[in-house]
Amino acid sequence: MSTPSDSLPQQDEIRRRIIGLGDSSARKSYYPELQKKITALENEVTERKQAERETRRLKNLLANIIDSMPSVLIGVDRDGLVTQWNSEADEKTGLSPDEAIGRFFEELIPGMGLTREVVQSAINTQEITTIDKHMQIVNGEKLYTDITVYPLTGEDVEGAVIRIDDVTERAKIEEMIIQSEKMTTVGRLAAGMAHEINNPLGGIIQGIQNIQRRTDTNFAKNVSTARDCGTSIEAVRSYLEQRNIIEFMDGIMEAGLRAANIVRDMLKFSRKSDTVKSPRSITELIENSITLATNDFDLKKQFDFKNIDIIREYADNLPLVKVVSNEIEQVFLNLLKNGAQSMTEQCRGERPRFTIRALAEEKMVRVEVEDNGPGISEEIRPKVFEPFFTTKEVGSGTGLGLSVSYMIITNNHNGVMTAESGGEGGALFIIKLPLDT
Repeated sequence: MSTPSDSLPQQDEIRRRIIGLGDSSARKSYYPELQKKITALENEVTERKQAERETRRLKNLLANIIDSMPSVLIGVDRDGLVTQWNSEADEKTGLSPDEAIGRFFEELIPGMGLTREVVQSAINTQEITTIDKHMQIVNGEKLYTDITVYPLTGEDVEGAVIRIDDVTERAKIEEMIIQSEKMTTVGRLAAGMAHEINNPLGGIIQGIQNIQRRTDTNFAKNVSTARDCGTSIEAVRSYLEQRNIIEFMDGIMEAGLRAANIVRDMLKFSRKSDTVKSPRSITELIENSITLATNDFDLKKQFDFKNIDIIREYADNLPLVKVVSNEIEQVFLNLLKNGAQSMTEQCRGERPRFTIRALAEEKMVRVEVEDNGPGISEEIRPKVFEPFFTTKEVGSGTGLGLSVSYMIITNNHNGVMTAESGGEGGALFIIKLPLDT
């Protein structure tokens, strides 16, 4: 097909031939031929314009499709130079297509774990290459991306399309599911261990009780048996006291009963909740959680809950609240353990202290758990309930405790949970539970 510029010589030739015709009759005889050529030229120009419009339309359509993709799409040639740069790539990097095209992709998307050699290998083998859940730390947060390299398959075209998808939320959900399954398994193991511990523990406690009874001077059988052995029960008792054996037995009994209480609490806490709400005293649930927390000791951090003061400020005659007991105890336990650890690590020279308040407030029961630890900065406060957000060292926490607690209060109990700075600079968590649910 000729172009409009190609038709100009033809038009000039037509003009010369018309001028070359002398009289009007000759010119008239040439008009039909002239009209045909003019019409052909007009049709040719029209077709050319239509083709150009269609080309522009297809280019715009392709560009719109590429820019509408929620993924970062980068076209590269065999050498790794950028040939295509969609709007998502512009938004993620802050670079416009004019700034990106013609540059090496590695310079524009550093830290992605994708090299020029990987792209060239995909082009050579014509095989799709993927990098799943590549992790980067940006501004202290973990970000995950899926990267896929699609080699171009057209004739006389060598290059590839790089697709980058942000899968951070998906990765967090998957990790949460794994963590949930792990905690479920740990719960089952704890319940099984508690049952297994109960048997020998029961034997220890029963054995100590029998020893105490059989050395008691008030039992006639003890008196007669000692006499038959050529001594008296009083002498036996005196020997045991002087050798501190009675004190040792009392210590064993006390430790055994404490262990039995711990096992009982473990079984109670690990028992699967039936999610049936029942009216409960909020202060009783708080005290149960304190008892569980008191039995926690972290050897690595030298964290002992018994070294923390607890100030209780409970209002009188608080109404009962319909809750799932295990879930609410889990919330209080999370708050107590988190606060205890932060106070132990950074307590500003003061003795660690919790102040726990419970009061009625407009058809709700309000619970405040305040500590005198390092507190919560305004920068961190909006993130404290986000899954996997933690200020602890790597390996010291999952970042799930507060997010799970928030879900229990807000989703499961239609309540409110907030985090603020306490009056003395520590952290203050406020929980409000409705009375009519």
